[in-house]
Amino acid sequence: MTFHRPKLASEMADQLLQPQGLMKKVRSGLFLGGLRRIGKTTFLRGDLIPALEAQGAIVVYVDLWSNTAAKPSDLLLGAVRKTLADLERADSKALGVLKRLKGLDLGAAGFKFGFSLTELGKDEGNTLAGAFSELVHLAKTDVVVIIDEVQHAMGSEDGDNMLLALKAARDEVNLSPDTPGYFLFVGTGSHRARVRELTIKGKQAFNGAMSEDFPVLEIDFVEWLLNEADLGERMPTLEAAFECFKRVGRRPEELMKALYALQHSPNFVNADQDLRAITEGVRQSAAGGLLVFSAISDGTKS
Repeated sequence: MTFHRPKLASEMADQLLQPQGLMKKVRSGLFLGGLRRIGKTTFLRGDLIPALEAQGAIVVYVDLWSNTAAKPSDLLLGAVRKTLADLERADSKALGVLKRLKGLDLGAAGFKFGFSLTELGKDEGNTLAGAFSELVHLAKTDVVVIIDEVQHAMGSEDGDNMLLALKAARDEVNLSPDTPGYFLFVGTGSHRARVRELTIKGKQAFNGAMSEDFPVLEIDFVEWLLNEADLGERMPTLEAAFECFKRVGRRPEELMKALYALQHSPNFVNADQDLRAITEGVRQSAAGGLLVFSAISDGTKS
């Protein structure tokens, strides 16, 4: 059960791949900050990446939250190697899209890179800048690197070096005369202030890049969720449910918890009224770590 945002994904893909006028600043980097659990990763993986790939872009996605014990650079290099290895295969889905959209003539073969993937990023191997530059020229398309929870790269030498390497790749590709494609970097994070810091402090690799709030879910998500929930006589009004959604910081999981509690409340009275009381309990639980789901069952409002 996943809510998709194809219109937003299409608009963001256009903004990245086909920027007009002053929006070309996006090629310096785009950083999106938003609270945790508002659907950032779901949107990136389920909507934005497919939209970018449908336009022929090659996407490298890294989630620094997936393994906080690993070095950020190791996670990035692993994702880059996996992407490039896939493009070396003749039956690569991404390669098929490129052949169709870009008219690449590779016969029955995949890409042949002039460097070792296993040595990429090592002292004796090719740099990320060199690898991305070669990829752009071979594929004749844009490469988009998306790093989720990018703030985890801050404060460590390895993370700082990783961001500097990505900046070097950006400059290597985007400043080349007659480049057949561009290098786009998107960083998202759950700490808006720290994500913004990556674009406004002079010592940061992407100082001067664009920084925006991550687009939050709107009332159409709540309407979709109510239809999926099928609460029958316990169905709240859309207006009340959206109000409750905003009360829990527009976090889908928290609204789902509230609706589940409403569905199973032993002392149901009124859908809107009960949902508001349950939502307050869920909100306090999320804020203070307390298990407060008894707002209705004991007849009180927490």
